[in-house]
Amino acid sequence: PSRGEQRGLLRTDSVPEVGEDAAATVGMAETLSEEEQDELRRELAKVEEEIQTLSQVLAAKEKHLAEIKRKLGINSLQELKQNITKSWQDVTSTAAYITETNLCC
Repeated sequence: PSRGEQRGLLRTDSVPEVGEDAAATVGMAETLSEEEQDELRRELAKVEEEIQTLSQVLAAKEKHLAEIKRKLGINSLQELKQNITKSWQDVTSTAAYITETNLCC
């Protein structure tokens, strides 16, 4: 495959971090051929479109989830109580907690 075909969603080349020197980022773009830049622009547009679609699907799922919870009578306070109870059960079932309680009593 050509160099352009090797580039895909799972590439391993580095992506500039936020705040990285702008000159270094511009220099990277200058080393790409016009064809590679066009390919990356198409890929960028595709990924942005996929992200938008996924965001819309997620929003619809969250709305559906809220509706199901409303129908079941589950509210935020009940969820918080359930989360605290589960977290406490998780803590008390850990080996460290069990060992500590056995040592002190």
